[in-house]
Amino acid sequence: MYLPFEVIGALKLKENDEVDFIRLNPNSFAFAKKSDIATLLVGGTRARQEAAQEQRPEARAATQQVTVSDAELSVLKKLDTLRYMNRTPENVGRILNENEKATLKQLLDKKRVTLFKTNKGAQLYSIPKSIYDSFLMRKKQQAKPEESMKESKVVKQYTYMLKKKPESAQDLNVRALEQNGFVVVPTEGEASTLSLALEESIRQGLVLGTRAFNKKFYVVLRAFFERYSGQVIKELREGSSKVSEIADNMGLDEDGVRGILYLLSENGDVSEKKRDTFTLA
Repeated sequence: MYLPFEVIGALKLKENDEVDFIRLNPNSFAFAKKSDIATLLVGGTRARQEAAQEQRPEARAATQQVTVSDAELSVLKKLDTLRYMNRTPENVGRILNENEKATLKQLLDKKRVTLFKTNKGAQLYSIPKSIYDSFLMRKKQQAKPEESMKESKVVKQYTYMLKKKPESAQDLNVRALEQNGFVVVPTEGEASTLSLALEESIRQGLVLGTRAFNKKFYVVLRAFFERYSGQVIKELREGSSKVSEIADNMGLDEDGVRGILYLLSENGDVSEKKRDTFTLA
C-alpha cells in the first residue's frame, strides 16, 4: 500500500512504525499509528463532547475537585498499558489482582472509569478524557528523561524495593534485567506489571521488548542489544545457525541470544527458518 507524502508527514511515520485501521462508523475508518490509536479513540466524539462540557466554569470547578487515591492511580495506569480495543473485562481481569479488581469497581462507581459498549456488543473499559488528562497525561508530561543513563541505572530506581520486602516476581525480573541485560517473562500478567514499573525507561527507549512465538516476553536493555546484535548478525553471515551454536561462540546465555534474535526478526534483519534456527533475511 502506498501512502501520500502528506499523510506520512502528518502522522510522522518512520521506518518500521506499525499502523492500523479503526472503524469509526459503518461508512468510515480512521488510519493511524498504533502508538496513537488509544489517544485517538479516547479523543473521539464522546471525549470531544466531554471536553466541550468541561469548558463550562461549573464543569472546570468540578474537575479540579476530583482526586484519585494511589491505589486507584495504579489501576488507571495498568488500564492505560492496554490498547483501547483490548480493554475487555476478560483481558483486564488477567492483569489485576483481587484488590485491584475491587479498586476498579470503586472507579466504576465514581465514574472515573466507564464500561463502554461498542456497536458489535463488546464491552471495553474507557478512561474519561478529564481523568486521563488530569492524572495520566500530566504524569507523563512531568516525567523528564535524564541527560545520561548508564546500563546499571535503568532499573536502579526500583532496587530499593528489594531491601524492604520479600522479592516478588516483578522484583526478580527487575533484578535479572539489571544483572544480565535481559529477562524472559513467561506470562502476560508479569509482562504488564514489569512494563508498568519500567514505563519511563521504555518510553526513553532504554528498554526493548517483544513477544515471541513461544508466547514468552523477551525484555532487553538497549545497551545489551547494541553491544551484541552486530556480533549475532556476523555469526549468521556464514549461513543459518542454531541459537545454541551462536550462544556457545559468543559466550552468552541462550535466552539472551534469543532476545536479540527476536528483536532483529521484528526489525526484518533476520528470520527464523525453524524453531531456534535463524538466518539473515
